[in-house]
Amino acid sequence: MSVIDIFPYLFLGHLFGDYVLQTGYIAAKKSKDIKVLGIHIGLLFLSQLVFVFGEGFGIKHFLAIAMLSGIHFLIDLIKFHCKTAFCNSWKYYLIDQLFHLLSLLSVAPFFDKVVPFLPRTVVTVGAIMIFNAYFIGILSHLIARNGTYKRDYIGYFMRMVAPITYFISVWSFLIYALLCGFLIYKKRSMFNLLNYVFTIIATITLLEVML
Repeated sequence: MSVIDIFPYLFLGHLFGDYVLQTGYIAAKKSKDIKVLGIHIGLLFLSQLVFVFGEGFGIKHFLAIAMLSGIHFLIDLIKFHCKTAFCNSWKYYLIDQLFHLLSLLSVAPFFDKVVPFLPRTVVTVGAIMIFNAYFIGILSHLIARNGTYKRDYIGYFMRMVAPITYFISVWSFLIYALLCGFLIYKKRSMFNLLNYVFTIIATITLLEVML
């Protein structure tokens, strides 16, 4: 598989391990307790393994995932040792995730002979659903300085629906965008507005690039 073909699997593995499997306890403790950070990396490794596994998978690919997990550990270790306010800012968050993205792209060529079992379309839509729910929610929270971060499950659902509607048709996505726009207008806040704008842009851009 080409880099663009395998990337959605690596991306989903990263997002699922870095967000979905990261409990509140892990999120709070991984920057303070090296053992908790180790648990986080272990879960991330398993997540990558599950989503990339398929026909042609061998020891070379197992080691590539181990290397990717090691890189993730080093990136998180920087945050572990950083105690300045900048390391809790949205700018640092973007830089941090950019390095994770580059690490995914750096190992993607190793998987050219692997054909994962999961359908690529399902994986791509699933990855964007998680990206919208978690990444965009946290980024919007950091930019808007929306108090103490809490998991916004209604917001998760609303943002996760976006790529499904776009995949179905442009018209269903337009209806979704108009409906959400109306709800945002009724309950105006910087946090909600950022979530809305970022979700629309990310959904269109990522689906057009990865599908």
